[in-house]
Amino acid sequence: MVVLRIPDGSALVKVEKADPQLYFKIYDLLSYRKDFGKWEKPESLYDPYERTFPVGLLPRVKKFLNSRGYRVRVKDERQVRGVKLNSTWNGAYALRRYQERAVRKALRERMGVLSLPVGSGKTVVGLRIIHELDLSALIVVHTKELLYQWADKVREVLGVEPGIVGDNRWEERGVTVAMIQTLLSRGADKLRNDYAVVMFDECHRTSAAEKFYRLGLSLPQAYRFGLSATPWRRVRGEEIKIEAVVGPTIFEVKAEDMIRERFLARPRFEVITYESKMPSFSERYKELYEEMVMNNDERNRAIVEKAVELARKGHRVLIDVRRIEHGKILKEMLEKEGVKAEFLSSQSPNRWGILEDFKEGKIPVLISTLLKEGVDIPEISAIILAGGGKSDIMTIQTIGRALRPKKGMKAVIVDVQDDDPLLFTHFIERQKALKQYYGKYYDSELEEDVPEKGRPRKRP
Repeated sequence: MVVLRIPDGSALVKVEKADPQLYFKIYDLLSYRKDFGKWEKPESLYDPYERTFPVGLLPRVKKFLNSRGYRVRVKDERQVRGVKLNSTWNGAYALRRYQERAVRKALRERMGVLSLPVGSGKTVVGLRIIHELDLSALIVVHTKELLYQWADKVREVLGVEPGIVGDNRWEERGVTVAMIQTLLSRGADKLRNDYAVVMFDECHRTSAAEKFYRLGLSLPQAYRFGLSATPWRRVRGEEIKIEAVVGPTIFEVKAEDMIRERFLARPRFEVITYESKMPSFSERYKELYEEMVMNNDERNRAIVEKAVELARKGHRVLIDVRRIEHGKILKEMLEKEGVKAEFLSSQSPNRWGILEDFKEGKIPVLISTLLKEGVDIPEISAIILAGGGKSDIMTIQTIGRALRPKKGMKAVIVDVQDDDPLLFTHFIERQKALKQYYGKYYDSELEEDVPEKGRPRKRP
C-alpha cells in the first residue's frame, strides 16, 4: 500500500509507505527536459528529500502506480475554506449543453484544465463553477485588459462586486481578480481573504510557465482550475508544469465541433503572397525581421491592399502585428488609401476609447500588438496575421477573435506567406497549428492559386 497524503494548507503531495525503488520511479516519471537540446540536463518536479510532488500531478502518479500493481490510498487532509458568496446568476447567461457538461466535470474532479475554444464562453463556465460552489474565489489573469474584463463579468453575471489586485490596486472581496505579476511581486501570502477556489485564466501561456508554477505552488486551494483555449504544448517541460498546478485536461471542446453546431463562425482561410525585390543576408533574426517583415514595402503593400478590400466589403478588420513600429507603418499606408485605421498598443493613451470606436464601426481597421489573448471583441470579422512568427498558441488565440458568429458573413483569416527560407518555415508552422486546431474546416474551401503577385490566394 502506497499512501499519497495532501497536508492541509499545502499544494504538495507527500509520498509515504513506499519501497525505496518506487521513489526513484516517481522521480523519473516527473522528470523533463526544458528543451530539445541533446545535452540539456533533465529536471524533476519530485523532491527526493521531502518526498513530495505538486498536487496537480496526483492523477498522473496514481495512474502510474496502479499500472505497476501498487495499491494506492490518497489521504486528502485539506479543509475547504472561504466564505459564502450568496451570488445571484444573471438569467441572460443561459448555459449551453457543452458548458453544463464542463461545469459538472469540474465540480466532480475539483481540479483540472477546461479546454474551450476562443468564443465558446469559458469565462461564463468559470463563473458558473464559482456560482455552483457559492464560495469565495481568486481568479488569476496576466493582463490589465483581462483584469477589468473579468471584473466586469463578475459584477454582471454573479451580481457581486469584485475585488481587484493589480494595476496599482489591492482590493479584496468575495471574488477577487488578480494579476499574476502583482501576486508574485508582493507575495501571495499578502492575500487577506480565505479563498475556496483558485482559477487561472489563459493557463497555457509559454512565457509565463515558470511564474504560473511558482504562484500555483504557493496557493493551497483544493478547488483549482485552469481555463484555456489552447492547452496543448510542444515543450513537455511547460506542459507538465501547467499540469502540476491545476491538473490534467479534464474537459475539452474542439473548435470544429463548435463551428459545426454554429456556435462559432465558419472560417475562410486565405494566404497573401508577394515577392521581395532583394533577398536578406542578415544572420541575426532581429535584423532579418526588421528588413523582411517590418520594413518590407512589397509585403506591407500586399497586406494593406487586402485590408482595404475586406473593409470595403463591410468587414471589421484586425491586423495583428508584433512590433509597434510595424503597426505605425501600416496605419500610415492605410490612411493614404483613404481607409480610417487606428493602432493600438500597450503605449496607446486612449486604449479603451479606440476599442469602443472600433466596436461601434467608427474605425473599420484596427492594427494592434495586444489583441492576442482574452480580449473580447465579437465585432471582428476578419484578421490578417501580419506579424509572422511561429507560435501556435498565439496564432490560435489571435484568429479566435474573428470566429464569433456573424449574420451573412464568414470569418476571414488571412496569413502571409513569406519568401525568406526561415520566415517561410514559420508560415508552415502557423498553418500546421491551424490544421490541427480547426480540423476539417481548415480545408473547407480550397480554390485555385491566384497567380498575380500580392494578391491573396487560398492555401497551397
